[in-house]
Amino acid sequence: MQYIKHYYVDDDHNTFCCETTSNPKYKRHPVKEYSGLDVKVWLTDSEGVDVMLAQLPDTTSVSTITEDCGKNSIQVLTETEYNTVWTPYSAALALYGEAMEARTAGNEATAKEAEAQTKMDEATVAIRAL
Repeated sequence: MQYIKHYYVDDDHNTFCCETTSNPKYKRHPVKEYSGLDVKVWLTDSEGVDVMLAQLPDTTSVSTITEDCGKNSIQVLTETEYNTVWTPYSAALALYGEAMEARTAGNEATAKEAEAQTKMDEATVAIRAL
């Protein structure tokens, strides 16, 4: 298994959307470029641009690509780097789910929601540090 951080691709121009000035009509994950792409995390970088983490099969060829703006439109990660984001992100999703279940049952869920937000903030800090 391989791990990457990536930005959306402008489907009309086949360029990565890693700047705030990018405003494509249609954006997509780089599934055409990377066979077997399995997106797991959706967050934003420090400029508010959508950025994701994904897994790729070992058979897919991938390398880090740096854009003129200085950002890596594709960044190959180690499993440890990936997990610094995935672990708090997945915990946040589980906590948000528990909070929703509590609210559906008529119970107060603010503690779960606060805990979930703390984990999501941790994941956001981690992805921005990569």
